[in-house]
Amino acid sequence: MGIYAKYLYPENGYESGKTQAINAGLEVGERYAVSNVMMGQSNTSIFLEGIAGVFNSVQFEFEEEDGTPVDIYRDRRFNTYI
Repeated sequence: MGIYAKYLYPENGYESGKTQAINAGLEVGERYAVSNVMMGQSNTSIFLEGIAGVFNSVQFEFEEEDGTPVDIYRDRRFNTYI
């Protein structure tokens, strides 16, 4: 996929999503390779390479491999609604 998710907002999202991130061992400030993005009309699920589970996009910022920011909500590669 070629993008990375930086885990920056552990306080965002539902309690179940916060707990899942903690249980998966995500560390604030760490960058994780994204294997898939599933964007719905009211939620966006993020799949991370090598980490079990589905995560809420509101807990992350996204960037290209070189660190260039990516707005997944306005990028046609990820948002099929635009």
